[in-house]
Amino acid sequence: MIVTFMRIISLLFLCLGLQGKDLGWPNWLGPNHDGSLDSFVLPVPPKGKDYGLKWTVKVGRGWASPVCDSTMLVLHDRDGENESLRALDCLTGKEKWRFSFRSDYRDSFGMEDGPRSTPAISGGLVISHGPQGLVHAVSAKDGTLRWKVDLAEKFSSPKGFFGRCSSPLVIDDKVVFDAGGPNAGMIALELNTGELAWASTSYGNDYSSAVPFETDSGLLVLSFMREGFLALHAKTGKEVFFEGFRSPISASVNAASPIVAGNRVLLSSCYDVGAGLWDYRPNSVGAGLFKPNWKKKDALDCHYSSPVVYGEFAYGFHGRQERSPVLRCMSLLDGEVKWEAPSMGAGNLIRVKDKLVVLSEDGELVVVEASSTRFQVLHRQQILGTGARAHFALANDRLFARDQRRLVCLRLDQFE
Repeated sequence: MIVTFMRIISLLFLCLGLQGKDLGWPNWLGPNHDGSLDSFVLPVPPKGKDYGLKWTVKVGRGWASPVCDSTMLVLHDRDGENESLRALDCLTGKEKWRFSFRSDYRDSFGMEDGPRSTPAISGGLVISHGPQGLVHAVSAKDGTLRWKVDLAEKFSSPKGFFGRCSSPLVIDDKVVFDAGGPNAGMIALELNTGELAWASTSYGNDYSSAVPFETDSGLLVLSFMREGFLALHAKTGKEVFFEGFRSPISASVNAASPIVAGNRVLLSSCYDVGAGLWDYRPNSVGAGLFKPNWKKKDALDCHYSSPVVYGEFAYGFHGRQERSPVLRCMSLLDGEVKWEAPSMGAGNLIRVKDKLVVLSEDGELVVVEASSTRFQVLHRQQILGTGARAHFALANDRLFARDQRRLVCLRLDQFE
């Protein structure tokens, strides 16, 4: 009850603070770390109209999502043998600064040699994590290097199937990653120096990124490790909960992030894992801190795209990326599938109040009602080419999205 009350108060102050102020989309899954945005009322273009294209910029390879604050957009990509962090003006797309470094990463399966991890903007810094394990912290003002850590060298972070992919989580003046080394699973580096703050027991590295979880005893870091669901104290790295939740298949990955819905946590994965919902119990410790509510296969099995939540329902792409996944609505109460949309292939999505903004891998933007009773399309618009596998950002009345050739900016309150 106390935790619920604290959450309501926190959300109230957050909403009050958001009035007239856009926090941007500064990190993986946005300002709330759950792919949601309630500070913006999304208008739907009149019939025959589209959201206005404001600018286009050529980009390099990779699946890193763009991130932004109120004025600056940052993208991590690769051109030739160099990876770059680039800062662009949100209004014009004009480049403000660029920080580049040599990259020797090669994908073992010949898929993509560019970065997968999404940078974070926080405390005057931009933090990135490359597929070879290099973490860079550069000045958000001019791109000058502040510090660098090689996670592969220092913590034996393994390459895995597709390189390192954990997006940095900035919390309590620390930046947290899934290193997945034999003696350091989750690690936290001091934001201002890059020095090691703590390291957890290893449960294998994977492709899911950590999210914060607020409790009456302080912030936790929630992670979907290769072996299962892990919760750590954000300040100390002390393990407070772990439960196995993984595929029996060796050639498998967990890629979708844990999604917090009030006092509940939703995990989802493919490879014969399925979805599971855990309830947080504030007066419990150890194994009882998070109680499994239900676990269910073939309900919402997310491959690489993280689902979103609205009320008592979750929305996400069900099924393997290479097997024509489908957008589904699932009840959080029992895992029951409420509807399934016609297949549009794989994609990513953001919830904006009572609407879903979906970007398919084929580059189509689809606005959908966040309704548990029906799949209702409100708008469709082709904005990119194929290969739009990266997540996207929505802030300051604008949408920023990329494929393997270009980054586009759409003005969501103007139509053409």
